[in-house]
Amino acid sequence: MRLAAIQYCAGADVQENLREAGTRIAEAVEGGARLVVLPENFACYGGDYRALAGHGIDTVTGWLATQAREQGIWLLGGSLPLAVRPDGEPVPAPRVRAASLLVGPDGTLRARYDKLHLFDALVPDAQGSYCESRQFEPGDRLVTVPVEQFTLGMAVCYDLRFPSLARALADRGSNLLVYPSAFTAVTGAAHWELLLRARAVETGCYVLGVNQCGQHSERRASYGHSMLVDPWGRVQATLGDGPGVLLGDVLHNEIDDVRHRLPVHTHQRLLTGLPDDIRDN
Repeated sequence: MRLAAIQYCAGADVQENLREAGTRIAEAVEGGARLVVLPENFACYGGDYRALAGHGIDTVTGWLATQAREQGIWLLGGSLPLAVRPDGEPVPAPRVRAASLLVGPDGTLRARYDKLHLFDALVPDAQGSYCESRQFEPGDRLVTVPVEQFTLGMAVCYDLRFPSLARALADRGSNLLVYPSAFTAVTGAAHWELLLRARAVETGCYVLGVNQCGQHSERRASYGHSMLVDPWGRVQATLGDGPGVLLGDVLHNEIDDVRHRLPVHTHQRLLTGLPDDIRDN
């Protein structure tokens, strides 16, 4: 199956972001992609996420459905703010959920994953302090979903730093892990490739990191370098620090071969279950 990662620099203008994404999606489809993945905050970077979740989100979700249906692809909207939980309960204001939505080729929603781990950190860049937990409520469930002949494990950005999540997704059948992201320029340069390759080697999965790029504001920049890593930890394709479309193929025989030669999933001795507040989908 051919994958595509869409990399660009989103800002606060939703319509402009969707125009950019639509152009890149068409390019990916022309290149043969069956699964196209957009980055974290693909429709809006910065601004009032609660306001977007309350008044403009139907436009964005409708756009995802239309793009997937008209192009005949699987389309993963990296993340967008939603003011309701998967069970329909409202998220208490002023926070929202950072939700990743997978839409099938028929335009129907196939899966929703809400970001589990929130980026509260001190980074040596112009912004310095990040506190996603002020704006976002963490998710509470793992999500795996069949996509053609593969099983996709869903995650978002900061989730990449938690090997226990990747392992849990692989234990539930995932052989393709996808991380739509907005890794900062500083943390990305230090850790992005290292983390993507580590998650691939640990799980025997293909790992696709789909990042924002460029200068979003005076104080905030993203690293870019979207990347596909195979189960052996080899970088199969990567972009630079500017906008673009990454194309790469995932192969079942590669997954099977690596897992046969290095069956680490059968050798684990330190096993832990899910915490009480995290559920399977």
